[in-house]
Order: sequence, then C-alpha cells, then structure tokens
Amino acid sequence: MIADLADIVVDGQDDDNFPTLEPGRLPASWCDPRMAVRAALTGWFAVPGHPESLATLRARFRVTAIQLGLDDLDGAAIRDGRPRALTQKMSSWINTLTGPDGDPVAGVEFDSRHGDGLRLWVIYEQPDDPANSPKLLPRNSGDGITREDPDLQTAMRMLGLVWDAQR
Repeated sequence: MIADLADIVVDGQDDDNFPTLEPGRLPASWCDPRMAVRAALTGWFAVPGHPESLATLRARFRVTAIQLGLDDLDGAAIRDGRPRALTQKMSSWINTLTGPDGDPVAGVEFDSRHGDGLRLWVIYEQPDDPANSPKLLPRNSGDGITREDPDLQTAMRMLGLVWDAQR
C-alpha cells in the first residue's frame, strides 16, 4: 500500500509517445476533428425532471438512491453526478420503454447540472441503427470549429480552459 502520494514514482518513459498537457489546457489541434452541426431530434424522449416522471423514478429507484448514499430521490439527486450507478440504472430502465406509438423511447432530455437553461439529450442507439442516427435530421452539413468560434470561447471561459501555445 502506498502511504503517501509523494512515494509515487512517475515513469517519464512514455512522455515522448504520449505527451499530455497541464489540466485546463487545450492544444490548437483540438478543433481539427470537430465540427458544429445543427439537427432536429425526432422520437419520444423521457424527461426525468418532469414532476410525473420524477414521481415514477422515485417510486422505482428511491431505495437504490438511498443505498448509494443519497438522502432521497428528488430533482437534485437526478442532477447529482456522484452516484453514477443511479443514473445509469435509471437510463437502462428508460431504454426499455416505448412511446405512445409503440416505438422505443429515443432517449432522455434533461437539464444539465452545470446551470439552468442548459438542455442536454441522451440518444439511445438501437442494434439495427445506421452509423448516423435516424433520430437526428440534419439541418446543415456541419462547419468546422475554429478557435475563434464564439460559443467555444464562451465555454472555455466558463470552464477556465486556455489554449496551449506549444501544441
């Protein structure tokens, strides 16, 4: 057992093949493989934060939430990132449901724990889905992301990220 983090020896042998940056720094090349695309979502999406959904989830998963160290299963608990096993179990169960038309639920729509008004979606993939999800109807072909992108600059500012001048 290691008694102190100071006792850990870091082997620099892989530094040349697998260079890393300090936390909070991004290489300029980060933008190269990424693009921004606008699309419309189709299908039925579960909304766990809705009062009726939350009541259903509470009845089904409250015991699990308590076993995982939460006081209750409420709106705060479903946005809490710590007991990942809870949200994973809820998502696995939601993925078994069907919408009113009998089709599988397409995914989950939820509020981010990082702030009000930040809507996020989980899109479930089905075994027979093609490479591009049929639940996304593209509205444009996509534009490459650049360092000057105002949305990217805002996200970096909010998260305290900076560009690395070296890479």
